[in-house]
Amino acid sequence: MKHRILLVDDHPILTEGLKMVFRDNTTFDIVASTHSGTYALALLKAKPIELMVTDYSMPDMNGLDLIRQAKTLFPGLKTIVLTMHDEASIIKEVIAAGADGYVLKKCAMEELAQAMESVLNGRPYLSADVGHKLFQLAKQPESDEPLTHREVEVLRLIIKELTNKEIAAQLFISDRTVEVHRKNLMRKIKCTNTVGLIKYAFAHNLV
Repeated sequence: MKHRILLVDDHPILTEGLKMVFRDNTTFDIVASTHSGTYALALLKAKPIELMVTDYSMPDMNGLDLIRQAKTLFPGLKTIVLTMHDEASIIKEVIAAGADGYVLKKCAMEELAQAMESVLNGRPYLSADVGHKLFQLAKQPESDEPLTHREVEVLRLIIKELTNKEIAAQLFISDRTVEVHRKNLMRKIKCTNTVGLIKYAFAHNLV
């Protein structure tokens, strides 16, 4: 019997492409797909799913929150994050939330089947680049987690009072990616609002 897979991603090109790749697969069956974290939880309650493959950035709920809620409801559910985000801070949070695998979208077609097989057999799976990021982070001395180059770019534009949409246009990234960077900045800087970000930027000569 095939393993039953739920695919959660708001990019139709990716979901349809993966369905095509696994259409004739004798091991895995993508029994449902959705672009919504909320609807994914409903599908998990309605269908017997063994593995959920989810993006990190989605319109209504990020992959981190989805995994936390899904694991609470179904502790035996296996989960893989399939995303473009390779920031060590995100990877750490997702793994801590209970993800069994982390695969970068640039490696999806080559690695996803291998990752699915691995986690379904009880073995965690990380893309090679993801493992390297965590290794480098582990080698750093215990201190405040440094900002990435992209986070500094976003911070400088926040200081200029640009909206998420305006920042996204300048950096050629999505609004949701800007929001992810903003949340990571606040977590790393240990602040709760834009004022805290501004104070940090001036204190560290980033403006």
